[in-house]
Amino acid sequence: MTTSRRTRTALVALAWAALVVVATLVGMSAVGAIGSGILGDGQQPLTPAQVDHALAAARVAPGPASGSPAPAPPSPAPSPASSVSATAATDVVASPGGTVVARCVGDTLEIVSASPAQGFRLHDEREGSRVRFESEESKVEVRVSCQGGRPVGAVEVDN
Repeated sequence: MTTSRRTRTALVALAWAALVVVATLVGMSAVGAIGSGILGDGQQPLTPAQVDHALAAARVAPGPASGSPAPAPPSPAPSPASSVSATAATDVVASPGGTVVARCVGDTLEIVSASPAQGFRLHDEREGSRVRFESEESKVEVRVSCQGGRPVGAVEVDN
């Protein structure tokens, strides 16, 4: 009887091992179908440099080389209580490092705000008509001047 008992124990162990293999294959197939396979490469996250490169490629920086100026954002209606005269012209200057909102009152330039793009930071100092943005890989300088009563920006990128 010991031979039949050993045979029976061996068959049960073999059946159990077969079930473990089948269950493992079903689990791996399910994970693979979701899109992040256990054995495959799967999709890797982007590095910060790849993100910066993709964002810079997606931006359109207006400038003399682009051929046509970027459309101006809609301006809010001036309020009677506003301290800015009706002749003030406000525009947005876009760059790979961020955006600068500037206003010209006659020939006097005023930088209203500066917002860095993702991955950039606003350099501490604003010198009159110049705003600097910095990232790990590059520096972007935006110089704004009044031409014809409207703010016009020149962008310089140092990599």
